Amino acid sequence: MFEPLSRRLHAWHMRNVTRRKLSMLDDRLLGDMGIERSHIGDFVARLDAEGARKWH
Repeated sequence: MFEPLSRRLHAWHMRNVTRRKLSMLDDRLLGDMGIERSHIGDFVARLDAEGARKWH
């Protein structure tokens, strides 16, 4: 009964952790990964529940 809710909560938590960690990196490291600071939110939004990138 609570498994889907638990999965969604975990996915939300992981997106927030990822956003926080990416925000702590400097612009050069982000550039090496192909991410601009202003696009961190878009990048994290494209992560699915398993952490796989949907856009590549």
